[in-house]
Amino acid sequence: LKHYNPERGSFWVLNVSDGESSDELLPAIQRFLEHGERYKQTLRRLSSQRVGQERCQPLLVDTQNIWPLLQRIERAGFQLQGRYINIGAHDGQRDDPLFEYASTVQARGVAVEQNQERCNLHQMALPAVRVQCTAVTPQNVLDLVEEFISEPPTLLDVLKVDIDSFDCPVLEQLLPAVQARVILVEANPSVPPPYRWAMLHDADLWKFFDSFSNPEEVPIRGCSLAYEVDLLKRFGYDFIAFGGHDAIFTHQSVRDAWLPLRPPMDEFDCYNEAFIAANGIPIEKTRHWFFEQDDVQEGLPAIWRFFSDWMLANAGRLFPFALHANGR
Repeated sequence: LKHYNPERGSFWVLNVSDGESSDELLPAIQRFLEHGERYKQTLRRLSSQRVGQERCQPLLVDTQNIWPLLQRIERAGFQLQGRYINIGAHDGQRDDPLFEYASTVQARGVAVEQNQERCNLHQMALPAVRVQCTAVTPQNVLDLVEEFISEPPTLLDVLKVDIDSFDCPVLEQLLPAVQARVILVEANPSVPPPYRWAMLHDADLWKFFDSFSNPEEVPIRGCSLAYEVDLLKRFGYDFIAFGGHDAIFTHQSVRDAWLPLRPPMDEFDCYNEAFIAANGIPIEKTRHWFFEQDDVQEGLPAIWRFFSDWMLANAGRLFPFALHANGR
């Protein structure tokens, strides 16, 4: 359910054309109304290990357009550098949160995209950007963006990673090598906090994805919000916003841009306020893991079984993934 407010006991549902049918949604609403107190207790128990303490501000940041956020940072006295890295750049325009920023300031950047047609469109749209038209891996990503690798780390305006697969292992290679004012990374919305889940690199993963006519229905993509919050905190980044399939973080050095708010934001609150777009995982499982499963020692094996069973049924093998919660 979208936008349940545990303090007011209210919620509202977003009506989308590809959402759940009324036959599916009405029983979920009924269960929610019947067990609301238990659900609130579950959230309170699970969220006791939250990283952020600031209440979420759903309209604070547009996760689909990074330019207003960068303008806010600039107004707070932090000069933009005109440099960025875009991993999983698509065509540089359509559905790319970086396009208005890159085109407005004529930013210099490196874009990585493996589809040749998209690479060509990207080069025409943003000629100041060097397009690396190849598949990215944790092993080659630093070579692909080598012009921005230095000691001390190069300061960027934005680092974006959105490759629909092993996003977090690629991000982990970049974090020690560059520093960005803003990081935007795709998050798998179907795995709620506190579960830290991530697909790891496997050379055959994209070949497997190509066997599906609709890869969006494949659940073994990306990493969870809690995994990203934990990872980026270790490198000095505050969680700011979550929406759709994207999470936004800003470096602790620009905290003054958020005053009077005090990041990081509460990742449980932001997840609860977000529209959850299922990624091949039945939404009732996501609801169960977030609202009903109050013991992570039971939730961890349940999530492990889901992904393992799905891979064995659909791929005949296991692809590597990480899963833990609250240091477990």
